[in-house]
Amino acid sequence: MDNQIRWLLAEIEHWTTDGLVSAEQADQLRQRYAQPAVAAKEGGSWGLIVFTSAGAVVIGLGVILLFAYNWDDIPKFGKLALILGATIGAHWAGLRCRERDDWRKPLGAVLHLLGTMMYGAGIWLIAQIYNINEHFPNGFLLWALGALLLAWVLDSIVQGLLATVLLAIWGGSELYSFREPQMLSLLLIVFGVGPLAWRRRSGVLLCFVLLAVQFLLMSYLGLLGTGAHVFTTAFALGAFWIALARLTTDTMGFPSGVAVMSFMGYTGYILCSYLISFRWLNSAVFNWDRAAAQPTYATAMLCNWSVFALAIAAWLIVVVRTISRRVLRPPVEEWLVPLALAYCFAIIWGRYPALTPLGTRPFNLFLLGLAAAWMWRGSRTGALRQTVLGLVLLSAVVLARYFDLFQSLAARGLAFVVLGVVLLSVVFLRRRARSAPPPQGGAA
Repeated sequence: MDNQIRWLLAEIEHWTTDGLVSAEQADQLRQRYAQPAVAAKEGGSWGLIVFTSAGAVVIGLGVILLFAYNWDDIPKFGKLALILGATIGAHWAGLRCRERDDWRKPLGAVLHLLGTMMYGAGIWLIAQIYNINEHFPNGFLLWALGALLLAWVLDSIVQGLLATVLLAIWGGSELYSFREPQMLSLLLIVFGVGPLAWRRRSGVLLCFVLLAVQFLLMSYLGLLGTGAHVFTTAFALGAFWIALARLTTDTMGFPSGVAVMSFMGYTGYILCSYLISFRWLNSAVFNWDRAAAQPTYATAMLCNWSVFALAIAAWLIVVVRTISRRVLRPPVEEWLVPLALAYCFAIIWGRYPALTPLGTRPFNLFLLGLAAAWMWRGSRTGALRQTVLGLVLLSAVVLARYFDLFQSLAARGLAFVVLGVVLLSVVFLRRRARSAPPPQGGAA
């Protein structure tokens, strides 16, 4: 249960005791703010999942090192017995613990993860025993497929986490060691692990999936294309995550997933908008010269524009639902995201004369609009986090644009004065909002 919901339920009890609300009104409030039933299945807390998984992985690595220490002194049959025995024993113990209803039930997931670690170690150790000289990334693939299978069979988030990491390692190994992009690794993460994260309503697993997708896609485009392909695709992905978070808020009971997608989306959107506003980055991103296309550029362009089309389609759905249902009401600043995305693709790939003189200056306006909206809403409602984020973003934009004090001293001095006035205004507005008395009376 979320901390805010827990606090609200406790306050409702106090209101009922003090006679501020009737018992019927209290029941209506509890039903209105009750979390969806699916939230109870939301895969546990971040800390529990991460630390138990880390503990199982560390134990597995320790056992592997103990095997390796005495490996040469163990006969071949004994080596196989140790590998198979450790793997089967860990999974058997995990199954027994899962049957319990006490504290041992969560331990079952940890033991299954330990068994999967033993399975991965067995792949490499058996290859060493029989001197199998194979393409080494295939070992990570076999290991990842085993973890992915167990993730669905056991309905396990920790197995899904391990599968995601291993699939990312497999794709990265193929790319950076052999310069062979394996799109299958990306597809397995998206369509193999992604549905599990969505079904279990696990923000932890979804975060790992999105990070792996970002890593693999950017790595592939870096090999197949240019910096322009990497940059514009990262921008489009950020816009897509923001739109998907908005749509998920409207249709699904997945609060942690919405938070993860919003964080990933705004991080990508803000970083890309901030970086492209610097002139030194233009030479790496802007493809004005139109050099002779390499054979792989076509694949990079196809991937690049596919992600762009996906982001635009998601925002069109947001527009349609906003107009038709009027329940989906994105904040005003979110509409800057698709505008910034379209402008980004226009100036990098379009070479439109009307846009070229403007260059990257509008991205400063996009960021300033986002910062202003966050500060205004946060100061009016007393939301500290939103206020601080807006202030940090505003300060970063102003300081980056006007840090050079040896040119245009008047403009830079004026910018710092305006920034100081804004900071003081936000502080006073927030203090005023917090000290304002609550509304008196009125129907519920």
